[in-house]
Amino acid sequence: MAATTHKVASQAPTHKDTSHLKLTLKGHKEAVYDVAFIRGTRLLVTGSDDKSLWVWDLNTGKRVGEPLLGHDATAWRVAASPDGRWIVSGAENGSILVWEVATDKTELKRVPVSFEGRKGGIQGVVFAPDSETFASASGDETVCVWKRETGKIVLGPLKMGSWAHSVSYSPDGKKLAAGTEEHIIVLKTETGEELLKIEQRAWRVAFTPDGRLVSGNYKDIRISDATTGDIIKQFDAHTEPFVSLSIAPNGTKFATTSYDNTTRFFDLTTFEPIGEPLEHPRAVFGLAFSEDNQLIATGCDDKLVRTWTVPLSESEKEPQQGRKFTCHAMLCINSPYRKFLKKPSKAHSLAQDALQYRLVGSSMILIHIPHLDARTTLLPQRATLKAP
Repeated sequence: MAATTHKVASQAPTHKDTSHLKLTLKGHKEAVYDVAFIRGTRLLVTGSDDKSLWVWDLNTGKRVGEPLLGHDATAWRVAASPDGRWIVSGAENGSILVWEVATDKTELKRVPVSFEGRKGGIQGVVFAPDSETFASASGDETVCVWKRETGKIVLGPLKMGSWAHSVSYSPDGKKLAAGTEEHIIVLKTETGEELLKIEQRAWRVAFTPDGRLVSGNYKDIRISDATTGDIIKQFDAHTEPFVSLSIAPNGTKFATTSYDNTTRFFDLTTFEPIGEPLEHPRAVFGLAFSEDNQLIATGCDDKLVRTWTVPLSESEKEPQQGRKFTCHAMLCINSPYRKFLKKPSKAHSLAQDALQYRLVGSSMILIHIPHLDARTTLLPQRATLKAP
């Protein structure tokens, strides 16, 4: 099927929007190139031109412990593992370090594993869904898959034919996409077999939760079919060169950054812009969504890290009736909200966990009833439900 191209003219910001700004984190001595949220925590890790990684507590806005030192060059890339236990960082000189997040989530330590790194600078790093391996893209035109525990290459080096800028795993971990100076290449994770080659330079590429590919090149953003390579949508997002992109974990939107000093959001269903651009004093390099989709973090050329609330798309602003959405609750079976259940519960007679909910006005009440002890207050539970 022939690919279709749609051009949307980019527009410069009409005013400075700081209404979404939550925190401004100051401490790095040079530009901040990458950021990553650590799953299951309120921690954010950042990498900088000052050769260090910092870990920030988003509850306090303060640094956790001392800076993580070990790189002898700019810490270009950082990534956190899906299980929230590990951080990998890649530097301009090709070195790769892995750090362990301590069980109390307040300390990190260098893992005593030697990574050979690559001859070219590390342009991209990403953990596999199992957190046991991670992939790297580097300026020596290779992609490698590494065993986190041993520091050994388990797949590759895979020659890309041109400078390798970024890497991304498919949601099931069976595919690995590489964005290079000349192509987007989709590989079979198990063997390195090339499954697809798209004739398109991609400085950044990322899989969406539903398996599409989003890529950025100069000012151009493309959404492509990861099986056929067909272009689903193409548009100009920025007025100056594109830098990075991040996909919201719930798959509703993605964000991009640029040398035009902005972060911009786009709806992954309509591909329309969401809200006003988030403006920064200088170029924006690092970008990451929090796991609950509520925050985005940016790393900037002005040496600062910022967190922002994520704007809602027009479709997300619509009434919740009849739409799927994610909710959180911390309730126990003897909560006063039990009256909102569809029918009285007999938690003690349940043979397995159950979820009960009811729409009350515009709010969803979710109660998770464990069969082991109905009197115990529950940890937060998450579910995607459809309103009755």
